[in-house]
Amino acid sequence: MAEGEKKTERKNLTITQVEEIKKVGKNQIPKLPFKAKEGDTELLYFTFKGNLFEFIKEGQIINADVETSNRDWEGTTYTDRRVVQIYIDGQPIAQKRGDFYRGKSPEELEQSARVMTLSYAKDLAVADKIPVVEIINQAEVFYNWVKKNSKAPEIKPEVKPPTQVKTPAPEEKAPETNAELVDKAWEKIGKETPPAKIQNIPELKSLLMKHKIGTHEVYEILSIKSFMDLTDLDEAWEKIKKAKGI
Repeated sequence: MAEGEKKTERKNLTITQVEEIKKVGKNQIPKLPFKAKEGDTELLYFTFKGNLFEFIKEGQIINADVETSNRDWEGTTYTDRRVVQIYIDGQPIAQKRGDFYRGKSPEELEQSARVMTLSYAKDLAVADKIPVVEIINQAEVFYNWVKKNSKAPEIKPEVKPPTQVKTPAPEEKAPETNAELVDKAWEKIGKETPPAKIQNIPELKSLLMKHKIGTHEVYEILSIKSFMDLTDLDEAWEKIKKAKGI
């Protein structure tokens, strides 16, 4: 097998030794190394998937997908054997268990969060809610919120020259900003699960963010190019829930 090439095979492994969980890389990603036998041959394996850790116990026999690859380091070729899935009664554990990883490795999850938050920031720029030059900064705001999973993120409104600002007359009520709509939507879905009725796109987006569903995924599920294409938000949310198994 050439360096960098990967091969995935289903194997029955008898676990002989489980090491302590290690944190590797600059992001300190949890890694569980263990030894197992396939037949009479004992080899070293590992997995990054936290939702598989509890199924890797000494003496256990597991049916697993093993991704094998070679790498060269200082003139020596090493073989990595990475467990990416475990099956029980023919059913994949990583997809069956409804935890945060949803069957993805920490690296894949990190990339998905980056793509999702950048997509939301781009939508704000397209809707003329923030300047295009603020897309990256706003994406970072969303990303930090997703990682902390706390309250709704603050959306930085576009600052325009004073001559372009329209002051409402005393009898008029100033329109709600996009940030206010998001805050209200987030407060609503916190009280109602699911909400009685989704009244606007910020409410739908807040639900998507709560369940960590990216804009690009929504576009694929609903076969749309923009949220403005939606005519029935409740029907759209039902389709998304069905597709994501919520």
